[in-house]
Amino acid sequence: MTAPSRRSAARGAVLVVAALAAACEVGSYRPAPFDPSFRPPVGSGLRPRQEEPPKPQPRPQPTGPLSLDEVLGSVNSRYPPYLSALLERDLASGRLKQSLGNFDTNLTSKLGSRVDGYYEANTLEALIEQPLTTGDLVYGGYRISDGQLPDYDKGRTQDNGEIVAGVRLPLFRDRSIDRRRATVRQAQIDVEIADPVIARARIDFVRAAARTYFAWVAAGQRLQVTRELLRLATDRVGAISRAVERQFLAPIDVDDNQRLIAQRQVLVARAERTLQQAALELSLFLRDEDDAPVVPADNRLPPGLDPVVPLDAAQLQTDTELAILQRPELRRFQLQIDRVETDRQLAENQTLPNLDLIVEASRSLGDDPYGDINQNELFIGGEVKLPLQRRDAFGRLEIAQTQLSRLRLEQGFARDRVVNEIADVRSAIQAAVDQLAAASQNATLAQTLVVAENRSFELGRSNLLNILVRERELAEARLLEVETMLDYHRARADYRAALGTDGVIAPRDGR
Repeated sequence: MTAPSRRSAARGAVLVVAALAAACEVGSYRPAPFDPSFRPPVGSGLRPRQEEPPKPQPRPQPTGPLSLDEVLGSVNSRYPPYLSALLERDLASGRLKQSLGNFDTNLTSKLGSRVDGYYEANTLEALIEQPLTTGDLVYGGYRISDGQLPDYDKGRTQDNGEIVAGVRLPLFRDRSIDRRRATVRQAQIDVEIADPVIARARIDFVRAAARTYFAWVAAGQRLQVTRELLRLATDRVGAISRAVERQFLAPIDVDDNQRLIAQRQVLVARAERTLQQAALELSLFLRDEDDAPVVPADNRLPPGLDPVVPLDAAQLQTDTELAILQRPELRRFQLQIDRVETDRQLAENQTLPNLDLIVEASRSLGDDPYGDINQNELFIGGEVKLPLQRRDAFGRLEIAQTQLSRLRLEQGFARDRVVNEIADVRSAIQAAVDQLAAASQNATLAQTLVVAENRSFELGRSNLLNILVRERELAEARLLEVETMLDYHRARADYRAALGTDGVIAPRDGR
């Protein structure tokens, strides 16, 4: 070989090695660029970085008091986490379809050639296999070979080939259940599990939305209390000034009232901030037709929360039974038990010996070149396979039995917890009802004392300090009433969640 040829061969070898090295290198992951844009909540005053073109006809914003039903309607139709939870059904359906792929019809073909040796021949085989839901396997196809093959070679056929059909029947292992059918059954159970998963999410979201709504209404009522206190202080500025001019009060009382006004202005600002925070939290549940969060304006605050409805003590037994029937986690536990029971049945079946009956029939389509091949042939045989230790099957069986025991314990505890929650939340409602009656009486009496103290002040029988004490007591009484009413409605939301009423989902088509 000449020197240029050697150099050319060397360069070629280097290029081949470089190409192989590049083919063996795993590509690195490159994340997609992050999009920093956002959709500002309606009514928040925010604007996106890039202004969208104005809509030709902007939708008018809702007016009037915001109701709880409107918020819950938005949660059920537009709340992103709930819409995400609804996709659990599609995921489960996709897994079911994937499991059914184990029963797909398989087309296999083999092409071979004996290129060296005593026998020289070509063989071609094409088979269609169909697994059945009974655990059996049927197949059929066509085989052909040319040249000469030994008598023991299964691939030899006459000149025109042969048609073959057969069935494989498991007699012990894989007879009542096998991996294919177990996978499909578990996928079907997963479809059923999707409903309690969605129901649990819906219960949690409805409960959170209701509690957030009640907190927003209560924040508006607290703001009204602080504004009322500020109004009382500002309304008596003129009266105090006139009293000082007539020497009924000392000039220091003017400064004291101004200090009180400044203090209550701070309280009003804090209450406004609390209301804004509650409105922003509520906007996550309240959405418009474009699915954008809507920050409710102050003018949408209702005049108050719904009136108190005491519970019927005789309903405890009925409500407990209803909760056990409706709570999705109890239904989910039962489905999970069924899923693991499928694993147990499969593992138990896998401990049996694998004895398969094979029946195969063939028909030759020619007479040459082999004289020992009949036109019609039938083969009946069997195959036995059994791992001696069977540790895999026994290990899976032990795992399944342990999981079943654990799930049954967790299911029993979940049932006890449901009963406990019903009793606890009913106690909370009753306590709130009892407290609310006393809180309302307290606020009424505090208002009466403020009016009486102001009347005494006008007659010169009282002083500014006494008025301030009465007004503070009135504010505390009203805030206590607001907090007690909020506790009651929160307990009602918890009670509805404990019953599982919002988790009742309409059955799917075909069920």
